[in-house]
Amino acid sequence: MVPPMNDTTLRTAPITLDRRLMIGETDYQVTAFPTDDHRIDLCIVSSDGDGQVLSEISGGLAPADLVGLTDVLTSTLSGLIAMTDPPLSARADPPPERRGRHPNQGARWSPADDDRLVGRYREGARLRDLSAEFGRSAGGIRSRLERLGELQPGQPWPPAPATPAPVTRAPAATPAPVTPAPAATSADAPAPATPAPAGPPVPAAPPPSS
Repeated sequence: MVPPMNDTTLRTAPITLDRRLMIGETDYQVTAFPTDDHRIDLCIVSSDGDGQVLSEISGGLAPADLVGLTDVLTSTLSGLIAMTDPPLSARADPPPERRGRHPNQGARWSPADDDRLVGRYREGARLRDLSAEFGRSAGGIRSRLERLGELQPGQPWPPAPATPAPVTRAPAATPAPVTPAPAATSADAPAPATPAPAGPPVPAAPPPSS
């Protein structure tokens, strides 16, 4: 329970209120700081699962006027809901693709699921991709990462790592085709050598005289 805010609290407390609420997939960060004029600087910021800001309310409040402001804000916001929401009879059923889109919501996390979740988060996976991959809501993914010490409450989701540009390589040079030399034909072959004609027979030498 938050203690009542008096002048002493406003002068001494550096942060009067700092809390975070998860309602469905919406993250609400509520902070209240004391000011020098004994007022309360209140700020309420809501963001979706990807860290995009949805709504923001801020202003200075007098502690003595908190009860009246609560009634005024409650009635005002209730009236806005009635003006912006269609009547119950006109509300259509949720589309089929939204029914059961988180099949593992509420299921117990296993050690293997925790290891895989941490690994995918450190790789730079987007929150919506992890939600689809694990079958859980974006708020459930954030809550588990906070429990595992990978995210701090209210910390924005880190941007995805930049994808390096593809490296274009020049095509390899194609070697020139080698044309074989033509085979030698009979016309190109050298003519066979013609043997020289034989001369007259040489007479035998006479036998020696006795």
